[in-house]
Amino acid sequence: MSLRVEDGIFFYVKGNYLKLMLICFSSSLVFLGAGCEQSIEPQAAKASPGFRVRSDFSAPLNADYGWAGTLNENVTVDADQPFRLRFEVERSAQTANAQHYRLESRRNNGAWLPIEAHDFPHPQREIDLDSTHLKNSCTVVKGVPSNMVVIDEAPHSVLRVKTDQKPFLGLFAAPWDVTEMAVQFRLPAENYHEIAFVVGSVDQDNSWLVTFNPNAETLRSSHVVDGIEENLGEAHVVIPAGEWLSVEIEMTPAAMKVNFRDDMVKIETELRGSVPLCGLGVQVPENALVDLRRVALAGEAKTPRVSIVSCPSYLHGAATNDLLTGSSRPFQSGAGISLGEVSPQWGGVDAHSEWEWPLVIRRYADGAVTNNTDDLFEFRLVDTDGRVQNLSHNPVLRLAVPPGHVGGTFVENPGRIGLWQATNGDLYFMMEPAETDNVFMMMKSTDDGRSWQEVDGSRRPQTDDLESVDSRLVGDTIHILHQVTRSARYHAFRTSDPPTQPDTWTISDEVAGSARAIAQTASMVVRSDGTVVAFYLGQEKIHFSVRSTSGTWGPMRSIDAGRQPNQAGPQAVLGNNEVIHLAYYGTDGTIWYRRLLANGTLTPRQAIATGAGTSRAEYGAVLPLVYNSSKDEVVILYRLDNGELWERRVVNNGPPSRAKMVTDMKVVTDAVDSQQAGADAVLNGDSAQVLFIDTVTRSILSTHDSQGWQPPTIQVDNILGSWVRGNVYTRKDGVTVYGYVYDAGSDGGAGMNRFREFVLNDKTGD
Repeated sequence: MSLRVEDGIFFYVKGNYLKLMLICFSSSLVFLGAGCEQSIEPQAAKASPGFRVRSDFSAPLNADYGWAGTLNENVTVDADQPFRLRFEVERSAQTANAQHYRLESRRNNGAWLPIEAHDFPHPQREIDLDSTHLKNSCTVVKGVPSNMVVIDEAPHSVLRVKTDQKPFLGLFAAPWDVTEMAVQFRLPAENYHEIAFVVGSVDQDNSWLVTFNPNAETLRSSHVVDGIEENLGEAHVVIPAGEWLSVEIEMTPAAMKVNFRDDMVKIETELRGSVPLCGLGVQVPENALVDLRRVALAGEAKTPRVSIVSCPSYLHGAATNDLLTGSSRPFQSGAGISLGEVSPQWGGVDAHSEWEWPLVIRRYADGAVTNNTDDLFEFRLVDTDGRVQNLSHNPVLRLAVPPGHVGGTFVENPGRIGLWQATNGDLYFMMEPAETDNVFMMMKSTDDGRSWQEVDGSRRPQTDDLESVDSRLVGDTIHILHQVTRSARYHAFRTSDPPTQPDTWTISDEVAGSARAIAQTASMVVRSDGTVVAFYLGQEKIHFSVRSTSGTWGPMRSIDAGRQPNQAGPQAVLGNNEVIHLAYYGTDGTIWYRRLLANGTLTPRQAIATGAGTSRAEYGAVLPLVYNSSKDEVVILYRLDNGELWERRVVNNGPPSRAKMVTDMKVVTDAVDSQQAGADAVLNGDSAQVLFIDTVTRSILSTHDSQGWQPPTIQVDNILGSWVRGNVYTRKDGVTVYGYVYDAGSDGGAGMNRFREFVLNDKTGD
């Protein structure tokens, strides 16, 4: 993860994926608290503070609608579906100080745990403070608040910090430990002095600094101990006056990395002392000034069972109205919380307030832990001093997992990852539990896709991060090729079919080939004699290797090692007579086809298409191949850079057929750094079936080639589709369906995988 500054806007960067994050946030306080546990049983009390659950996540903060139940009603909430929880809080004159509040929860009467702020569907911890919020959230340690002035300067306002005879030190509050800070700043020419950014502060005499000295033309990192500064690292750099400059600083408890002006100058320092991941700010000497346009703060992302999320319907700290009817005391506004672990301070006396918290309970969390249907989640508020806030009773919410909900995170570059069907009708699919925990999960459904559970999680492969995965079901075994950056690995999983050791991993983490990949794209076949042929990408070329029947992987061979163009995106399928059909992408925007014969001979390559695009985003332009053994026909489907899907066919090893357009609708590509066309292709009898994601609407549509390619039909609407993978199979009731799993809008996060099917041939009336 990194933070970048472009044209005055901060972006969260993962690979080539950019997402604008703007979350307004007010001051916070981090503290520890303890309190006695309360019964989850409702205790009736007249005129006692209450709670209410809001299911309409988009409702305005003070709207009196969108509730899931009445006052103090325990309701059911869906996994991976954000909701809001509104509390009444009373404070009496006996409470000495104004208070902040934080939220705790426990699952199934377990231990009480503080609820952390991690967004959904991306579990991010990021805030982007503009000039106004910088000023409002800044704690002045040295100097006075009047040293800070917001200046209108189109298109963005600016926070100017200007000193006189005394220096200034201001710290920006964050609701969690900060591991990255990105700043856009300017040193005006008329007052060109040294300034520093504080990246960890114990107190005003003990801190870590990143200092810019334009007169000495130096950038340095340093450690201040009892007021004495020790230089840790320094670089010569010209620091222009009057220009907006950017610096990104990454901190760990033992190291600090500084990146000035987008890699122009870098400093990396190992630290002898542990840097506190809090107390970040700006330090300005006397008679100097600095302009700040944006400060972005990021913390370590996690995916816990339950977390506080951001809510787009209101700003963090927005004032609440009196909506609930539990307390009879006079009302003083509380606030709506958004991606904050601690509330703003409230000092009402003999009064009550209301606080609304946006939450999500996930299906799968870090550690591949699972929340299940009928799990109970109890919530309570705790104040600064550790006192549990009294309610008529704590909210106890029951979890539901809707039919067809899978959850988790999609494989980043999926080949055929399911659905695979055992002979008894059980379905299998592969995925990760969370964006922040990339372990390999084999998911199983015994009820035609309505519910899903991981199987044999204790023995899953040790190779994590599902960057590219392809698989084939042969008999009772799912054979899997799994490419990560430095190698391609082979796994195998037994379905529920074998009489002994069903639903277990049988082979894990075999090295099929060691090639450092420029991008992960892999494909495989399993021949009738049990040999496995793996195709995977290196820095420039596609490589392949063969696993013998004895379980030994042979040497790695390369395709077109001395010829241009470079290659990517292999797709392989086994044909008649043990012939492997292979189609792949050329980095000059071409598509190629060839065959690998049973004796290991590669046939000459044949050009299939041009115009597939030349960026890395198009590496996966070729869809999974469709093979019809009755016709000895392979269907090669591919996406051009104009978004159209096309196909060509090879029958009986003849020349490729004339190109035909599958759809003129624009098909999404490289959704969330996937480098693939957002489409899936399977065989139904003699017909090719295609699912694809429309670029404009991000909906999923289907088409087939029975009597020519048909006009597309919408299958799933109103989603931000990114991935789809499935298969044709016959359900236990005899109905043939195209079952598939798709990402319904996580945009690369977690929790949005869904199962769906559409009927191809209904034989229930036969």
